[in-house]
Amino acid sequence: MHYSKLLLPVLLLLSFNLFAQKNDTKLFEKTKGKLPFPVCNMYGVSDIRCARFGKKINDPFNNISFTTDSAAEVRSVHKGKVKAVYVIGSGYAVVTSFGDYFITYYPLAKPRLKKGDTVSPGQPISRISTVENPREINILISKKTTFINPYLWFRW
Repeated sequence: MHYSKLLLPVLLLLSFNLFAQKNDTKLFEKTKGKLPFPVCNMYGVSDIRCARFGKKINDPFNNISFTTDSAAEVRSVHKGKVKAVYVIGSGYAVVTSFGDYFITYYPLAKPRLKKGDTVSPGQPISRISTVENPREINILISKKTTFINPYLWFRW
């Protein structure tokens, strides 16, 4: 199942945060190319848009998948506030925000966080869901309603 298509309506509703601080947005933008990985042991990275037959497909989402250990612990890549926790398929998704930016983590086992919680960089969010694809964690990053390329934000 392509979870990112289910997340679009959710992210669109969340992204109209009129009270987002401009300073928070600018601070987040300074982390471009500096975000840590969401898992400790990473064995590979893939882009969902290139997954089918090695050809790039037309997909409005910029999604990055990290391959790791089965049921690995997923950690926050940036400080922020939990905006939503959703059941997506047989797992969960957690959406955090900082300024105008949103980071979505999925598929997860039952999260340790709830809406309104504050997260710190490196703070455990949950473990990867072991139901559908027990070795991948997907990350979406958006600025308001625009999905952006997550590759550019991580420290490679």
